[in-house]
Amino acid sequence: MTETSLDALRPGDPQQLGAYRMAARIGRGGMGTVYAAHGPGGERVAIKVINPDLADDGSFRERFRREVESARLVKQFCTAPVLDAQLDGEPLFIVTEFIDGPNLDDFIRTAGPMRGSSLEHLSVGVATALSAIHGAGVIHRDLKPANVLLSPLGPRVIDFGIARALDHAHQVTRTGQFIGTPSYMAPELIGGAPGASASDVFAWGCVVAYAATGRAPFDGPTVPAILHQVVQGTPDLEGFTDPQLRTLVEQALEKDPARRPTAQDLVNRLVGQENADAGQIAGTVEREWTKVLPPPAPPTRVTPSVSPSRGPLSRVPLWGWAAGAAAVLLLLVFGAVLLSGGDGPPHASQIWAADFTDKQAWGDAGNGHFQLKADKYSTNSVKYSPFNGTPDRLLAGVYVSASGPASGQFAVVCNGVSQNGDDHGYWFNVRLDGDILLTASSSDPAIGERQLYARENAPGFRKTGTNHVQIACEKEGKGMRIRLWFNGQLAANAHDSLGLAAGTVALAAGQYDGGGNVVIDFSKFTISQIAG
Repeated sequence: MTETSLDALRPGDPQQLGAYRMAARIGRGGMGTVYAAHGPGGERVAIKVINPDLADDGSFRERFRREVESARLVKQFCTAPVLDAQLDGEPLFIVTEFIDGPNLDDFIRTAGPMRGSSLEHLSVGVATALSAIHGAGVIHRDLKPANVLLSPLGPRVIDFGIARALDHAHQVTRTGQFIGTPSYMAPELIGGAPGASASDVFAWGCVVAYAATGRAPFDGPTVPAILHQVVQGTPDLEGFTDPQLRTLVEQALEKDPARRPTAQDLVNRLVGQENADAGQIAGTVEREWTKVLPPPAPPTRVTPSVSPSRGPLSRVPLWGWAAGAAAVLLLLVFGAVLLSGGDGPPHASQIWAADFTDKQAWGDAGNGHFQLKADKYSTNSVKYSPFNGTPDRLLAGVYVSASGPASGQFAVVCNGVSQNGDDHGYWFNVRLDGDILLTASSSDPAIGERQLYARENAPGFRKTGTNHVQIACEKEGKGMRIRLWFNGQLAANAHDSLGLAAGTVALAAGQYDGGGNVVIDFSKFTISQIAG
């Protein structure tokens, strides 16, 4: 198996985009050019730079912004997650995880049709990706073999939701071309209906049929002939040797979208399990895929050193615990019970939002953003929300972009109070390398400062780009249930039996290792009341 095809940069190609250094050209499509690049920490990423004629269209920019923000919420199950994007200024671009492997189209053209376990794993992996994409309220809109990359750890679906930014009322671009690839478009799209999850399921059937036979199930000498076959013809599945999978593909290719299974139905039936968990299935696909294609040698991971506390952040050390067994001991000693579960954030009704335009409340803020900074001379910076009267069952969310060394930190605080000698709060402390610490702090000596939960490399956290951080603080009797999510993925779930009095939500930045400057950019800050 060959790795992702890379070409040298051409004259006129960018050498640097923001914090990303261009390394090679991957390819060019109707929406833009894709490059391989290196992020600020040396990590490999893929960057799609949008064509200038599209970027100059104000309506496209707005749709593109909405779709990128939605795509960021997709869980990382068999997908190439969105890590960052430049949605203002020039050029317009989106950054995703770099997937080292060929796309399915190139693989089938070179190696021929898939059979047996490799075809089964591909089918499950792509269906799992669609389940995650649809679960975030996103429609892929252009699923095709070229948008399925075969990494050493399994299939990865890319470009989800982005093509939808091109949609116009009649689903044609300014050049009159259909949005999508004719052989993989659902009949309703050709008829002018908007993209929906059922349209992606139809494309799944086409992709799996292509992998199994080496041919698209709907084909013809011209685009009109292909479109006629999609709308009126019977899919060509000759050579599809797996009868059970073929039956499921035939159901996915029903002309009537209401008769097709959902993506979750596909997963359930492929693995023979009702309500199959996408995360578990994705992990199984990765493990089993290595039997088909061996994984590369694992990268060497350097365990971060943990420094002692270098000072308080509103009385709470932002970072200062011994990892591993010591963290577990703290959990036992202080009675914080780690709760299992992979659930997403609870349903909640928004009761307050900050657009960061109020200079009196937020000081140096504007354009929808608010920054906090810290360095070795000013080790912490805290800002309490002006909103009071937060509910007993609170969900707070904020988008966070950070720059600085790995030792830099930010925090989101619930039940926060710092006035009239009363100082307390639950602190969700996050290092820029993805390590987290959950603490409770109170000026009441009977409660004191307690570390509730510690974890390295928290799930869902993106070390580059923007993170959607959500915290829930829910009163349960005399105690509190406290949870943290990164980009919709649960990262911490604990219970504090002592509980802290109600307060507001705060944002913070810190630097305790004497390193470089830390700049934390916050946007879309909301407070909601959890239903129930």
